[in-house]
Amino acid sequence: YAILPNVRSYLVIGFGLAAATELLHALIGIEWTGWFSWIQANSETLRPATWPPSTYLLPLALAWTFWLMRRNSALQPAVFAAGMVLLTVGLFALSFMLPHYVDTGVLGIQRPTQAPLLLLWLGVIAMYWRERRTHPLYEGLALMGVLLFLSDLCMLYSTSPHEKFTMMAHAGKMIAYILLHMIQMRIAAEDSRGRSTAEAALRQSENHLRTIFETEPECVKVIDSNGQLLEMNAAGLAILETDSIEKVRQHKLSNFILPEYRAHFAALHKRVMSGESGVLEFEVMGLRGTRRWLDTHAAPMRDATGKVVMLLGITRDITERKKTEEQIYNLAFYDLLTGLPNRRLHNDRLSQTLATSKRSGRYGALMFIDLDNFKPLNDMYGHHAGDLLLIEVAHRITSCVREVDTVARFGGDEFVVMLSELDADKAESTAQAGNVAEKIRAILAEPYVLKLQQSDNAETVIKHHCAASIGVAIFNSGSNPEDILKWADMAMYQSKERGRNRVYFYGS
Repeated sequence: YAILPNVRSYLVIGFGLAAATELLHALIGIEWTGWFSWIQANSETLRPATWPPSTYLLPLALAWTFWLMRRNSALQPAVFAAGMVLLTVGLFALSFMLPHYVDTGVLGIQRPTQAPLLLLWLGVIAMYWRERRTHPLYEGLALMGVLLFLSDLCMLYSTSPHEKFTMMAHAGKMIAYILLHMIQMRIAAEDSRGRSTAEAALRQSENHLRTIFETEPECVKVIDSNGQLLEMNAAGLAILETDSIEKVRQHKLSNFILPEYRAHFAALHKRVMSGESGVLEFEVMGLRGTRRWLDTHAAPMRDATGKVVMLLGITRDITERKKTEEQIYNLAFYDLLTGLPNRRLHNDRLSQTLATSKRSGRYGALMFIDLDNFKPLNDMYGHHAGDLLLIEVAHRITSCVREVDTVARFGGDEFVVMLSELDADKAESTAQAGNVAEKIRAILAEPYVLKLQQSDNAETVIKHHCAASIGVAIFNSGSNPEDILKWADMAMYQSKERGRNRVYFYGS
């Protein structure tokens, strides 16, 4: 059962004004002296004037309250009170338009106003009886209305203030108000018991929620509309490498998020506070310097009015998943031994370079590099020695190019270097590529010192000389990727045929 707070206020206001006008009507029949002697002096005017408000105000207040309740009106109680005061004044004014005589002690105003009053009470009784299952108070109001209807019906047939019908009418009013008082007391007691039960259930529910909150293996956090952390469970604190939520507040939650993701997190917070849910993957760094990948699902939390006041976030540590994804990516696009891009990634970057060349008009260069003295090292010392040499070769080639260039390993002892964005002039681009190729050739021709670890932890130092044959192809946006690779490969074989350890340009 429930009654809206505004409906309770309407009823209180209606009963209060009705009681005030009823009391005022009753006080006029008392002999007054002193300050209040003016009441007795003006009783012939005040007595009939207070009759309509004292009888009509309560059923009209109940009828208006029912109308507002059925329409779920949000009318402010102050406005309702103002309306009831105006109604009271209107009923006072109406009384002066009705007969003002007294016949054997009964007001002449009573009989013409009694019949409409009885019809009004019948309507009020029917309205609240239909709502009796909504709340016990409505059934009580309907029964009270029946007694007041009978009371006013007796008043219709009364011939004097001391006649039996008049006495029955006043007794009916007294019984009706006593009944209402008893119903109110019973409802108040039930409400109190219900409230206590609800509070106990709420406390138990809060304890259960707190237990779930603290034992939940995923991070659970609550953030207010200003981005301040309100709650975070133990799993979340462990991710941030602390055991105190105060330390998190002191450092600010946003400072744990890596700088490149803070704008995304702020956008997510703004989106959730506008009423939408959202997800985000980002990296954080704990107080001890550990970096973790997190996946958070954020949803809005609303107050009783439906306004979004907080963000609820459920966050999972996906660091292992990210590592697995990175490993899969590396397996697909990078050489496991040297860490350089493989043939697949190189071809993708070559296509991107051709697209860039089309926009800029600049040339690029592709170099095929083949080691000239690699096989004897493998044959004499094994593949482990050859792997050490290939790793060193990768380092040396990478040191000779820019970050925008690409160094790849195609397999075995074959390396490919792609120089992008050289120059708009082909001759100048050829010269730039030649300088880089010669630099690579020279550094690869320098001696290699390889340290082999034996099974008995002994270390064997190997000195090895290994030159390289380099073929270079100059290209622009009009070239085909397959043709470019073929040109560089052909140039590399020309370099080998011409004596090795040299640079040869395709078409020279």
